[in-house]
Amino acid sequence: MSAIRPVILSGGSGTRLWPLSTPGRPKQFAELLPGGVSLFHSTLTRLTGLAGLGPPIVVSGEDHLPLVQAGLTNAGINGALVLLEPVGRNTAPAVAAAVTIADPDDVLVILPSDHLIKDVDRFRGHVGDAAGHARAGSIVTFGVVPTRPDTGYGYIEVGDALDGAYRVAGFKEKPGAEEAAALVAEGRHLWNSGMFVAQAGHLEEEMSRTAPDVLQGARGAVGGSLDEVVRLSPSFGGVESISFDHAVMERTDRGVVIPIEVGWDDFGSYLALHGHAAKDPRGNSVSGQVILDEVDDSLIVATSRVVAVAGLAGVVVVETPDAVLVVPLDRAQMVRSLAERVGENEPR
Repeated sequence: MSAIRPVILSGGSGTRLWPLSTPGRPKQFAELLPGGVSLFHSTLTRLTGLAGLGPPIVVSGEDHLPLVQAGLTNAGINGALVLLEPVGRNTAPAVAAAVTIADPDDVLVILPSDHLIKDVDRFRGHVGDAAGHARAGSIVTFGVVPTRPDTGYGYIEVGDALDGAYRVAGFKEKPGAEEAAALVAEGRHLWNSGMFVAQAGHLEEEMSRTAPDVLQGARGAVGGSLDEVVRLSPSFGGVESISFDHAVMERTDRGVVIPIEVGWDDFGSYLALHGHAAKDPRGNSVSGQVILDEVDDSLIVATSRVVAVAGLAGVVVVETPDAVLVVPLDRAQMVRSLAERVGENEPR
């Protein structure tokens, strides 16, 4: 039977978790989980024990090669292929590059490296089910059963039932609050997880139809190299920057969605980090040398010195040797623009 190969997408910059996440150490490599575990490590080991599991393909940036190699070593993974992008071009070109070097019979499990999944055993079972559909020619995505209306995720509309899965009937971009509530109440929409399962040969066929220029550009950037570390050529920077959803899933008639309830979250904000972290009786999540006085429902992180906070509620305070962030927890989406402004003003 064909191998199941994880494709770990690890090219993001993680500006929404600045200053814990920086260009030199994006959020997937930061030790954000209990026990000092990174999201990258958690993703690498997510499918461990699954029957037929082959070594992963990791797609990352050139600057992060030492972090990738250290993560692979710490996870005890041998035989991985690392594809290094000269510049990030979104998920479709990254997947196309992985497809180019994979065996056509390989079942690729495409996983962003910054997601949290709590029930990994149950998730592995879903991956096994998805692999069966993938070998039959489908391109499978996982749709998270919504627990609330949320404007931060895209939505997948489910269609006809198909042996434990559903045909994909359509996609919705991130909706406004009123539309999100209506989609959840309707009961036929799932959160778009951004995870996919497809056999490499079938995926190559479909991308040659839906995104031929992306596939051809990625193939040209890979060249003939199959070393453990493959540096994509500078021509990769000329490939269209487009998501896998837009390039393939919204254009294919092979789309299948499997609903999942596995404790999934896109670890993309301090609100999410606070939601999953252990808390004291007053709802505070604390890390490092922190002193609190009459503080409630807050996230306080100290990495290099003592941080003291008093008389506040619902705040994020993050201290690193390079920067200090203070923002209301319910306005944590502002962090991205702050990080971009910091980057613009850094010495060159």
